[in-house]
Amino acid sequence: MGKDGFYHHPQEDMFRKFGVPLPTASTHGTEDSIRNSLERLVPNKWTLEGNMLIGETVEGHRIAQTIPTDYICRGSDAAGLPLLEKIVL
Repeated sequence: MGKDGFYHHPQEDMFRKFGVPLPTASTHGTEDSIRNSLERLVPNKWTLEGNMLIGETVEGHRIAQTIPTDYICRGSDAAGLPLLEKIVL
């Protein structure tokens, strides 16, 4: 407990001891503005390993999803989505 009867974090006590103002948090925008400025990771290369459909982005990130085994991947379309073809026996 501090002298004022409240609990203060030890790091805050150091600021108070030396008379330095506590750090403040500043916002960089609203949640909506941040979400609107984000770029979607769109894979540009798709491969099929077993039943795992794996997409790679330009930045090198990998996105994986399982698909039914009766589909094969034939590449990707102009929008970057995988072209899947159903296998008919």
